[in-house]
Amino acid sequence: MVNIETEGPFRATEAMADLRNVAETLFFPMRFVSFWDAQADGAHLCRQEQRGQDCPHRLPQEDPNHEDYSAAAERDMRATLEVSFMPAEVKIYLR
Repeated sequence: MVNIETEGPFRATEAMADLRNVAETLFFPMRFVSFWDAQADGAHLCRQEQRGQDCPHRLPQEDPNHEDYSAAAERDMRATLEVSFMPAEVKIYLR
């Protein structure tokens, strides 16, 4: 686990581009393939939505059609690393 702390009253940025840059810098030469943003109602790159299908990732976990996004990112985008930014509620997927 990597914990990046700041001193004083400053708060780290939670902008998606900045989080992507941090993840790619920490885990170079791995590159960004996807994300999950819980604060933005589960915003993510979704292959099903791109094809005009219903998104199975936002369904309740008890729904039989629910699919965990981490598994989909691994399978569809060949993600091999999930970097969680807990205060921002963002996950960046790299390969």
